Amino acid sequence: MNLARFTTYLALLSVCLLLIYSCKREQDEPAPPVIITFGPSAIGEPRSTTTAFVSSTLTSAPTGQALTVGYVWSKMNAQPTLTDNKTTQTLSLTALPASLTTTLTGLDNGATYYARAYVTVGSNTTYGPVVSFQMNITLARLFAQALTDSLQNKDIGYGFTIFQGNTLAASGTGGFQSRTTDPEGQRPYTIDSKMHMASMSKTLTAMAFVQLMAQKGIRSTDRIAAYLPPSWPKGPNVDQITFRELLTHRSGIIGLGNNCVNGAFSENIYTGLKQLIAKGVTAANRGQYCYQNANVGLFRVLIPALTGYTFTGTDATDDQQTQQRYVAYIQQNVLEKVGLTNIVPTFPSGNITYGYSYPHTGAAGWNPGNFSSTVGAYGWYMTPREAGTLYATVLSSPDQSVLSTAFKDSLLLNNMGCFRISSNLGNFAYHDGWWYFNNIVPYYGFRTIWMKLPDNMTVVLFTNALHRQTGRFPSNDGTDITTFVARAYSRARQANGGRLPAVTFTLEHPEPH
Repeated sequence: MNLARFTTYLALLSVCLLLIYSCKREQDEPAPPVIITFGPSAIGEPRSTTTAFVSSTLTSAPTGQALTVGYVWSKMNAQPTLTDNKTTQTLSLTALPASLTTTLTGLDNGATYYARAYVTVGSNTTYGPVVSFQMNITLARLFAQALTDSLQNKDIGYGFTIFQGNTLAASGTGGFQSRTTDPEGQRPYTIDSKMHMASMSKTLTAMAFVQLMAQKGIRSTDRIAAYLPPSWPKGPNVDQITFRELLTHRSGIIGLGNNCVNGAFSENIYTGLKQLIAKGVTAANRGQYCYQNANVGLFRVLIPALTGYTFTGTDATDDQQTQQRYVAYIQQNVLEKVGLTNIVPTFPSGNITYGYSYPHTGAAGWNPGNFSSTVGAYGWYMTPREAGTLYATVLSSPDQSVLSTAFKDSLLLNNMGCFRISSNLGNFAYHDGWWYFNNIVPYYGFRTIWMKLPDNMTVVLFTNALHRQTGRFPSNDGTDITTFVARAYSRARQANGGRLPAVTFTLEHPEPH
């Protein structure tokens, strides 16, 4: 073999050895690792006492191929694995990050659980961070979720509080109390947003009167004539009207017209009330239901008289004095006794909750203003937290600082300043509120309610929008606020009790008030 051939042979041999070595190295190198990472996990609001909704974010994982994903959970194992309870599904990711959600079932109320997401690729399983939670699911929480499910994403301002006895058990808020088109700019609606609660005020006035019944030894069936201003002319049958008839809208007052139409602002100021008393009532109308703000508005005059005010006979003086004395009595003898201060019949300057139309049009909101001259039947401003505290403490708790148990029962059983829902669970008590700018389309304003439910549960719901066409609660199917709240309670009760039947109910007076 000559030197040239030997050199060529060695070169070819070197190339072959290099190729063989390269192929072997490629075969021996491990595949790059599959990188899977998770964001934090979270537990959603409860839907029942045996299930929990859990979610997590997958921040990195293979895309375009089948993955086995799910959640594992355990009561005992703080680092649950595939040997514990699990959910399983197969999916193929097209983009990241991706949301992983599921519902854990078969849970025990009161127990603490540990859960985490997992992803399996081939024989390798990667787990996400552990989230622990306690299944402390109460009827109040389920009720709150039922309300939230129907109220959220509607572009309305709302706030609600749910009390068990006089303890705040759940709450919810959404939307705005003011918007970018308003002087204060966009502000979120909270349970501390002060708003005109409209005719919910009637129950507050009834509380004050029933308290005076106990203090003065008078009865709800006593007649009002002796407590009216002596200078007011008394029309036919006014001397027959009783306190209870006013508070149940059966006095015979129908307004200044000839038919039962709830009176305008002018009928609820001092001189308007004077005109209604001068008109009197017909014998045929006495005892017949006719909802009139003036029925309860008269207590703005009657409560000062019951507490010792001597009328001067000068309308301007008596008007001012009865306004101030009524407000002071309510503040000192009802509101402050349940821990509420700075409650007045006018809006908080610089922090107004405006009224709007639903669906929202983008127009500026409406400030309903100052109600000092007509306070009694309506006009008090409160927050959902304050209103919940008031109605729950006075009517649904053992607290007797405002009313004794016997007089609470008297107010509720005789429907004084409240209405009744008959249900298969017994009677619910409530009073709704309704306030609008003009009785024409498009409507805008406010809808409110308090409701006393079984087992001393009380709910307060405020919304600052009216359906632009109907002027009622801002629902899409025409459901008004009283039915809306009662249905949400029924759904929560079914979720809380498994196979409990739905609550069936009949409203005594379904029209808005």
